[in-house]
Parts: sequence; structure tokens; C-alpha cells
Amino acid sequence: MPIPLVVVALGEIALQAGVWAWRGYRAYETAQTALEAAEMAKSIAQSKELIKQKIRGVIDSMSQEIDVKCSTFALVDPGGKSTVSRRGGENIEWKEYIERKIPFRPAISIVCQLALESPIKVPRRMRRKLGGAIPEGMVEVTLKQTTASLMFETIDLMLDWKSPLKAEPNYSRATQKAYLGTPPTRPQRLSDVFPFWPRPRGSLAPDLVIPEYRQMPWEIDNVFAAVEIKFPNDWVKDAQMKDYVKLMTPKSGNARKKIGQERVALLRVPEDCIGVAAKEPKEKKHEQETRLRNRR
Repeated sequence: MPIPLVVVALGEIALQAGVWAWRGYRAYETAQTALEAAEMAKSIAQSKELIKQKIRGVIDSMSQEIDVKCSTFALVDPGGKSTVSRRGGENIEWKEYIERKIPFRPAISIVCQLALESPIKVPRRMRRKLGGAIPEGMVEVTLKQTTASLMFETIDLMLDWKSPLKAEPNYSRATQKAYLGTPPTRPQRLSDVFPFWPRPRGSLAPDLVIPEYRQMPWEIDNVFAAVEIKFPNDWVKDAQMKDYVKLMTPKSGNARKKIGQERVALLRVPEDCIGVAAKEPKEKKHEQETRLRNRR
């Protein structure tokens, strides 16, 4: 039995209406994405101004130490506080990485605490649909890690890309080669708007890389330490740390087996920052109080 023409026509109209609705939704999505990008660009600019004002002394100090090896500064670093744990056995499982001595911990601490106190805040749409309608709700998201990375990148820019603190530089997982920019001490970026995304396909980017000689490219052989930074509620991941150890292990047959592991550090904010009094876990404090009572 042939389908009535009126049914065919109604079907075509419904299909066309669906196409228009989809196009309208995509236009809305594009407009909202542009709005978010504009807000992000504004926040990035404000963050850069903040870093210029707040740590001018740190930048001036670093500019006078360009020729000094980073390992020299690591000698006086106290290391992180492995006596403090955020959850579970973190302080035992990651003890070696937490206690790793890294150069410029005071400067890193200043930046990370600034990022913790004054993070970039951007609006983000609620992705949940209600009754098939386009969601209108917005939530404010704080980007602490992004703020810290932008601050480290600003320091690098102000030091003519000769800072000892390279923010989220990309390496090829397959070849371990660094993605170098111009000059070669500058990390290569794919985006002018947001420097840390997108990344080259098949790449890996530690939060912070500290080269031994900062006037040379930050290739694997010139890396003193790769630092994984963890802000509150961002937990250490075993696979992530293994990736960094593998990345920092030279492929040369003469290299020591543990050299990659010795180049990876973990810095939890604010626990492992200089100038932050660590709070002891309640369990440990209770044990100490019990021990004192028993002695009496």
C-alpha cells in the first residue's frame, strides 16, 4: 500500500525541523564556547599581571643566576613532608618522590600558593539536559593547576625563556624528544590562546620540568627533575607517575636503571611548600597523645 503524499510531506517537514533545531543548538554551543574562551583569555591576562606584581623579587633573583646549575640549588632544599598524608598510605607509597630535593622550592611554593589562593575562575555550562531543553545553568570552575602553569610560563617569558621552571613542556612518548619552540629553550605550543591545550598527539607533559642548564634545551639528558604538582582533591595516580619515570629514563644502555625514578618528584600543595606549617593527621596526633598519657 503506497504511503500517502501528505505523510511523506509531514515526514520531510519533521526531518527539516530536526536539522534546523540541530543547527540552532550547534550555533548556541559555538556562541557559548566563544564566551567561555573570552572569559578564559580575560582570566589569563589577569593572572599574568598578578604574577608580575607578586613575585618580581623572585624573577629578579632568577635573572642573576642564569649560569648556575640547578643541582646547586637542590643541595639546600629540605624536601617534601612525607610525614604528612592526605589519604591512605600516600606518605609511604610515594615517600621517595615527596622527599626528593628540587631546586627553587621557595619560588615554586610562592607560585603554587598564589594559584591556590587566587585561581583563575571560568564559567562552565552544566552539561545535563533537563527535559530535552538546552541547559542554561552555569557553574564557576577554579583552575588551580592551570593558574600555576600560566604563572610559571609568565616567569619564563620575563626571563627570555631561560627560566629553570618549564611549565607543562611536551615530550614525545615514543622518542622522548622535547617539542622545542623558538628559541629552543621555549616550549613549543600549538595554541596562541591557551598554551597547554591541545597537545601534540602521542605526547606527555609533566606539570613542571627543571633543566640542569637553563641556557640549553630541556631535552631528557638536560633534565634535573620532572615535578608532578598536586593541588587539594587531585590525587596521585600510579600510572601517571610510572609514565614520568619511563619518560625520564634515558634509553642508553649505559644509563643507570634508577635514573628515571631519581628525576621525578612529587609536590603536594600546600603540604610540601616552603613556609607552610604541615598539619599532622588526626590519627598520628591521637597516637602521640596516648603515648604521653601512658608515660605518665
